[in-house]
Amino acid sequence: MKRNENKMPFSPPLRKELSENPVKMCHDISRLSHAKIREANIDGIMSQHGARLVLASLAANDGSTQRAIVEATHLRPPTVSVLLRRMESEGMVELRENPKDRRELCAYLTDYGREIDSKAVEKIKESDAIALEGLSESDRETLMALLARVRENLIASLSQKDCRREREEKE
Repeated sequence: MKRNENKMPFSPPLRKELSENPVKMCHDISRLSHAKIREANIDGIMSQHGARLVLASLAANDGSTQRAIVEATHLRPPTVSVLLRRMESEGMVELRENPKDRRELCAYLTDYGREIDSKAVEKIKESDAIALEGLSESDRETLMALLARVRENLIASLSQKDCRREREEKE
């Protein structure tokens, strides 16, 4: 069934046991934010959220290895590999041998990739302005501090899990 573009994006049914959960609220906000950004009618690989994460990672750290992109985005290595190859075929990135380790490739944004990133940043800013409408500067600062703490908790739990898995693999 095709989604009607004039209607709100599908909203999952409310579940009593999750309705007061702030993390679920963050998921809902994220989903709605992604829907707002998709209104830009982005084609090709950039229609995928993972590709937008990879592009943002490269915009911040051009010349990153696949491993660095995996760590920055928390995407799986095969996903990053496929995304980079598709982004390369669409002219957004150039993959080159890592001069320090020829077994690795480094990804560099092309001029076209930088242009796409710039457009994505503008669309995100527009979406953010809509989402934060009516919040005072103090409210925004409080919200950011609380969300940063939630994010840090999740990152720390992922890091601990990854460390345990690496230790188990070595044993």
